[in-house]
Parts: sequence; C-alpha cells; structure tokens
Amino acid sequence: MPTTYQLYIHLRRPCRIQAGRLPAARLPAGWYVYTGSARQNLAARVERHLRRDKPLRWHVDWLLTRREARVVHVVLSQEPECRANARVGGEVPVPGFGASDCRAGCGSHLRYLGPERPEAVPEAALQRRQPGLQALRAALEGG
Repeated sequence: MPTTYQLYIHLRRPCRIQAGRLPAARLPAGWYVYTGSARQNLAARVERHLRRDKPLRWHVDWLLTRREARVVHVVLSQEPECRANARVGGEVPVPGFGASDCRAGCGSHLRYLGPERPEAVPEAALQRRQPGLQALRAALEGG
C-alpha cells in the first residue's frame, strides 16, 4: 500500500506565491515535483491536491490553485517521503515548502527540476485534459 506521492507540476510561466507563513517567492517557469505522504486516504489527499477550488491548507495548495500550475503526472510509492524527495534531486526554490514537519533536513519538499520535461513524465501526459487525475487512477490500478 503506497504512502508517498509525488506530483509532477508544470508551471507555464513564472509566478509569485506566498504559501502560508513562508516568505513570498518568485518561481521560474518549468517543472517541479512536490513530495508528500498520507498514511491513510492517500487517494483522497492527492485528489484534493488536484482540485483548484479548495481551502488553502498545505503549502502546495497555494501553488496548485494558480492558473500557471498544472499537475501533469503522479507517482505513488512505499518509499519513505524524505528518501523519495532526496532521490528526485533538483533545486530548492522555497526553503521550508511542504517540510514543516520534516525531521530529515530536506529543506523543502518542493523541488525545481528545470525547463525540460522530466523523464518520469510521459510525453503523452502533456496532451491529456486532466493528466494528474488520469495518472493517479493508473497508479492506483498498479499501472
């Protein structure tokens, strides 16, 4: 049973966000991955993240309600959250983002991967209407 999820997010153009109590930050256009976990109701958590209309609760909510941001791919795993986050690499665009309860010293659970599509994101996903939701359903089905 997966407990960790990774949201591959494409930001069409630069934007400025202020997530909760974190300082405002300017994010460059390009690809990001947000790593989170849910011990229970993982599918419901990810589905919530995929909705635009929602109360702003987690740091990632401030990013995903922006028109510029689109979840293009979802990966589920049993790998511990911080290990999955570290494996992704990339740059820390906003220190502390999504890492309020992190004890592993990740610095951020949002990583900037650059302007090119990451290998983990299927090219076909870019053409789908709701690629994040389709990827979640496929991951839950084991495919």
